[in-house]
Amino acid sequence: MRKQLFFLWLLFCLSACAPKPPTFEEDPTLLPAEYHFATSLQEVELPDPWWKSFHDPLLDQLIQELLENNPSLLEASSRLEEAMALEKAARARRFPRLDFSFSARRRKTADYLVLFGSSVTGEFSGSLVASYEVDLWQKLSRAEKAARLRVLALEEERKALAQSLIAELVTRYFQARYLNCRLAVVQEELAVQETFLKALRLRYERGLVSASTLEQEERLYAALEMLVPEIEQQRSRLLQEISVLLGRYPQPLAQEERGCSLDLPPPPPGLPSELLLRRPDIRAARAQVLAAAQEVASRRAARFPRLTLTGTEGRLSNALKTLLQGNHRFWELAANLTQPIFDAGELKAQEKAAQARFRQAEAKYVRTLLQAFFEVETGLLGEEKEREKWLLAKRQERAASLEEKILFERYVHGLVPSLDYLKMKHLRLERQRERLGAELALLLNRISLYRALGGAWPLEESAPPGPPEEKER
Repeated sequence: MRKQLFFLWLLFCLSACAPKPPTFEEDPTLLPAEYHFATSLQEVELPDPWWKSFHDPLLDQLIQELLENNPSLLEASSRLEEAMALEKAARARRFPRLDFSFSARRRKTADYLVLFGSSVTGEFSGSLVASYEVDLWQKLSRAEKAARLRVLALEEERKALAQSLIAELVTRYFQARYLNCRLAVVQEELAVQETFLKALRLRYERGLVSASTLEQEERLYAALEMLVPEIEQQRSRLLQEISVLLGRYPQPLAQEERGCSLDLPPPPPGLPSELLLRRPDIRAARAQVLAAAQEVASRRAARFPRLTLTGTEGRLSNALKTLLQGNHRFWELAANLTQPIFDAGELKAQEKAAQARFRQAEAKYVRTLLQAFFEVETGLLGEEKEREKWLLAKRQERAASLEEKILFERYVHGLVPSLDYLKMKHLRLERQRERLGAELALLLNRISLYRALGGAWPLEESAPPGPPEEKER
């Protein structure tokens, strides 16, 4: 009895000396107690559907198709499925193991008492073997937690990939949409310039304008003509890229004719840095650090003694028909304590490798944080500058449109020649093209800002898109 108590006390002291993982502050919001992994590997739950602020049903439909059929996401789902299986395997090592074995053997042996004699014997055995490794140093529990954190990291990486692909899809979608609007403006410019050239040629035939003036306007018309196939080629390429993102054969997609005026209110001042905690790449990097820390502790525990409990119960008989009789029963209980003494430094090297992976994960986490802050600061600065350009382009377009209306009224009353009116109309169309370009730049920067923040800001008031209102200065 004293020996048993001493043995239990020794086990308690040894378990109290379990190795601890490297110091790293754990985030309780990263892996809550009731956290559930993905129930469907084909579904990606994102923290914030920021693209819905554009109120475009076709865009929502394309994004849903992307989440279901994108090959990169399917590959990430397979990696997640593999990690989930490995996590189950790590958890299974903490439970007892039960094996069944059956063997049959028949042999012939020489009988030395009888000249040239021999005997034939048979042996049959069946047994159940139970084994259990006592987790003295938390080696198995640490390995299980590391595997669970790796599953979490891969799931967050899949979300980060989904957000990146969605941002790419939305970018291509609006680029193609604004190219449609730009193409319509260029075609209208061509019609105006053609009318202008006809009137200019009549004046040239009468000797009222010089040949250089006519040639200059013809070069402008040719430049506008070259823009049409260039825009059509860019639009087709963008639509093909969208098709590839959706997991389809690369061919142009049908796109609805939509307007190109979106209301993008500026972001509210004082955005909290806590919004970055929604970013899946930051959460994935943090989970990798915690997983690496648990792996270091597990590798270190592998260098300590290992206690294994085994039990065997079975039957052994020389005849199969008597195998199940009670008098052929045997059993065995054993405890095995193993301490690695010499392994040429293998276990120590594995621990050092785990420590190196922990430092790598730490460096990656810091780099991910710095990159996130850089992307947000760049996006906010771009929001300010691109909005200034957009407002300036809008004022120029508004001024050109107002002057065009004035000249049109004067042209109708015969106060100005048609060439002056057509020239002003052409200028207004140029200003419209510049406004479209500035608006697209602002929109693309907003997409980048949403991606940098991990979603839209909570204080944003979603409103259906309409003509943007410009504040007078």
